[in-house]
Amino acid sequence: MKALNIAMKELYVSIKSKRFIILLSIYVLLLLLLSYSLRDNLSELTSPSVEKLSMDLFGVSGDVFATPLSTMLTLNFTFFTVIGAILGASLGADAINKEIESGTIKTLLGHPIYRDEVINGKFLGNAFVLAITITIGYVVTIAFLLINGTPLDGDSVFRGFIAFLLTFLYSLVFLSFSILFSTLLKKPETSMLISIGLAIFLTMIYGLIVSLIAQHLAGEVPPYGTPAFEIWEETFKLWEQRLHFINPAHHYVALIIAVFAGDRIANYYAPLGDSLILMFNNLSMLLTFLLLPFAFAYVRFMTSDLR
Repeated sequence: MKALNIAMKELYVSIKSKRFIILLSIYVLLLLLLSYSLRDNLSELTSPSVEKLSMDLFGVSGDVFATPLSTMLTLNFTFFTVIGAILGASLGADAINKEIESGTIKTLLGHPIYRDEVINGKFLGNAFVLAITITIGYVVTIAFLLINGTPLDGDSVFRGFIAFLLTFLYSLVFLSFSILFSTLLKKPETSMLISIGLAIFLTMIYGLIVSLIAQHLAGEVPPYGTPAFEIWEETFKLWEQRLHFINPAHHYVALIIAVFAGDRIANYYAPLGDSLILMFNNLSMLLTFLLLPFAFAYVRFMTSDLR
């Protein structure tokens, strides 16, 4: 109950903050611009079909069933790969050390409240903020299609809700990392820069350098068309997969594509259960990226000197 009270206070403070308002405004504005730019293309999707979707930046590709709603939601959630990471990173970066620096942590712990309730409440409150943000993006997407007179299908709405949950999980990963930095570093400004820098690096920069690193690790390129080149190409792709595997954005995008995966033979959605079973490793890695940093942050906060 006490952790929930702290969460509600954190939610209130975060929603009122300028950084949240700015990031939310940018997200909604870009989402509206993206939706408007696709308006003509959506009107042409009178006969949904399975299409190839490649996200080379994150090392993911697959077949998706392109309905107006699935197309919009896929673009929305993959766009949120960057915005969600930055938002999650910025919300938790000063959750702990700012309280310590200002001295309010002593006042807070002076009440009959335990440390675990403080850090759990901080995490839960910022999680509420992320849930609200993702919900706004989901509602804006559906509202735009309805205003535009685009018909919605029930399967796409349901799969969009599953994608919503996965997006929430993904944004919590960066919230977990940022709270860890907030417990490790004394200055809120430093933890903020590192948290946002990590989010930008993993979502915008890391994918660009993976191919260069993989090419270096695969060795010298043999002449094209030779058996040696085929072996080198397999080694190169293997290193690419290994390097992308340590990036939470890769696993998130893979899961989003799996949710909207299409079956070319049936020209419809692939069974959702089968798709997610195939992506079980991606889901497991996202959960690991979420729980491991928060576990370290929890131990650090519980054992640290707060003076």
